[in-house]
Amino acid sequence: MNRITPSSSDSVTRRQAIAIGASAAIASTAGCSTVLDAVGNQVFEEVNLLNQLNHEVAGSIEIVDPDGETVLDTSFSVPSTEADGDSNIVAYADVWTTTGEYEVDLELTDTEIAGASRLNRPFSITSTEEELVAISIGSTDESEPIALRVGESFSDLGRTNETD
Repeated sequence: MNRITPSSSDSVTRRQAIAIGASAAIASTAGCSTVLDAVGNQVFEEVNLLNQLNHEVAGSIEIVDPDGETVLDTSFSVPSTEADGDSNIVAYADVWTTTGEYEVDLELTDTEIAGASRLNRPFSITSTEEELVAISIGSTDESEPIALRVGESFSDLGRTNETD
């Protein structure tokens, strides 16, 4: 049985996005990620799509759990970083079913970034209570225009994966 959770998507409010940005500025000035993690962990869910482009992106995402069950299968639309009143983050809760290797298949509609319009790759979840995934669409890393990061905190998501 497939578990489809399109209703578990939440856009981050403009106020939350501003709080994250302000916290990031404070944390970077102070050299401390504690404040940033506290705010980010309140906003993020288990799977988070971040649009780093100056235009809205749409597409579909499917995540399959270690048992081969589809745990997320939905279309998405993520506003741009310049959207008036909207956040550039869409988040999905209640995706992890067990620890192990998951597979993500994300496909953008009518958008190509450095020749890429799709992300299809495995990733591991070792703690269903602690870990979250961020998929950055329009990543600043030219070798990875659609980047996936797994971590336990907001600051973990900025680190490069060692297994890529």
